[in-house]
Amino acid sequence: MADMWTGNDLARNDRERSTDARATLAARMRKPAALILAAAITTTGHMLLPDNTAAQISVELAHGSEVEELTRDRLLRLVDEYDVSSWLYTDRVIIDQTAIPHSHPVLTLHTRHLGEDHHLLSTFVHEQFHWLEDGDTLQRFRAAMREFREMFPEVPSSRNGGASDDESTYRHLLVCDLELQAMARLIGEEAARDVMASWTHYEWIYGVVLR
Repeated sequence: MADMWTGNDLARNDRERSTDARATLAARMRKPAALILAAAITTTGHMLLPDNTAAQISVELAHGSEVEELTRDRLLRLVDEYDVSSWLYTDRVIIDQTAIPHSHPVLTLHTRHLGEDHHLLSTFVHEQFHWLEDGDTLQRFRAAMREFREMFPEVPSSRNGGASDDESTYRHLLVCDLELQAMARLIGEEAARDVMASWTHYEWIYGVVLR
């Protein structure tokens, strides 16, 4: 006699397939990030500052304002509080209250997240990961971007949650995935996911990373 399927059975089957699909995508998402991190460790032997303390990071102020001073002091306390040594690739930082955060030529942070420790720390880690696109890890970084291009042949514009262009979107799929993994180790998975979900930039990219 043929098995009788109820509506609940079908719904459960759909949920299981959906869960399996998400797990498969998550596993594929982790692969490029894992490759680039392995390359960073293999080619350098260790990260740039394996025994980092706040004293080893040079922080300059663009305007010398009070809010920049407070942001600098808070960043240095966070670097002392959390072991970020595994994700430090440059030791120069500028705090600029007028700037959009960026990685090159000098890692630059704004002052918007003063009082939001997890967001400040996450932005710092995010910009550090952009430095993997330099030097010995460049080819692996580009290879990881190509894997994301194969996974997502069409990506949205910046207006719809992507980055400034397609190449930048693929770059940020990698960087934002690394950001999530690092923050999960620093502050816990749930808190890290809360930070990623709260960003009002690269919404599509973070949505993919959080699947």
